Amino acid sequence: MTKTYTADEVAERLDRHTESIRRNLRKGQLEGKKWSRQWIIPEDSLREWLPEEIFEQHFSTEAEES
Repeated sequence: MTKTYTADEVAERLDRHTESIRRNLRKGQLEGKKWSRQWIIPEDSLREWLPEEIFEQHFSTEAEES
């Protein structure tokens, strides 16, 4: 099963405002689905959207364990 994140979780990990992440989603720059009133972002979409080193730093398994 693919890991997913909310816009709030992505914003927190990247030290960005949640609205910035939502704006990227609405513009189609970041792929996600809206479910109820919440954006759901698959990890694969983040991997494609972010530079590899940023993804690894903020979303890799090792980053989650820190």
